[in-house]
Amino acid sequence: MMSRAPDARARDSQTRQIQENINNVEKHFGDMCQLFAGYVRKTARLRDKADLLVREISLYADHETPNLKRGMKHFAEQLAKIQDYRQAEVERLEAKVIEPLKSYGAVVKRKREDLKLTQSARDRESKQMAQLERTRQRNPSDRQIISQAETELQRATMDATRSTRELEETIDEFEKQKIQDIKKIFGEFVTVEMSFHAKALEVYTNAYQSIQSVDEEEDLEHRAPSHQRRKEEEDDDEESDSEEEDDDDEEVTDDDN
Repeated sequence: MMSRAPDARARDSQTRQIQENINNVEKHFGDMCQLFAGYVRKTARLRDKADLLVREISLYADHETPNLKRGMKHFAEQLAKIQDYRQAEVERLEAKVIEPLKSYGAVVKRKREDLKLTQSARDRESKQMAQLERTRQRNPSDRQIISQAETELQRATMDATRSTRELEETIDEFEKQKIQDIKKIFGEFVTVEMSFHAKALEVYTNAYQSIQSVDEEEDLEHRAPSHQRRKEEEDDDEESDSEEEDDDDEEVTDDDN
């Protein structure tokens, strides 16, 4: 059988390279999408746990002295505000990171279809090349049949060349868009995270100040009256017991007389 032309072998090598690139994008974009989605789910679960913590702090604060209660309530409010920011973080990551990565499934599918069309054109070229070789072997003197086979091969080669050129153009566009998308997606991820942490840092600072500003001395003074009342009640009880003992002593004296 007639060997393939050097340009045909070069196109086959190029097609294999394109196929490998498409496979890499499909695999690694899929993996990154799953891992980013897991990252967002973990963030959402952290938000839910923090909401429970906010509720517990607020409930406990209701049983504390005024200053501590006020400080803990404000601390809980600040912590709740951070969870609002975390919710916005989750929503923005889903929209700006996960969805664009997920959309590459459809992009890869279209590129596979483009590659399939080019491969079909290459297969037709290879088939026509084999057909010409068989015609030359079977009818070496029939110039009309050989010429017709050569024309069919030429047409198939032109189609393969055109399809390859179109594939090159669409793959070049795909590669360029891929780079731009990676830059944009990763940039969005960092921007969303920086925005959350910048806001959270400010609110955490307020939370820290609110709990550190609790005046324990004032709260202890607030508890002092209740201690004083308890002490007075105990003193009253002791006086009452003493009076009862005095009465008993008087009764004993009278009996002796």
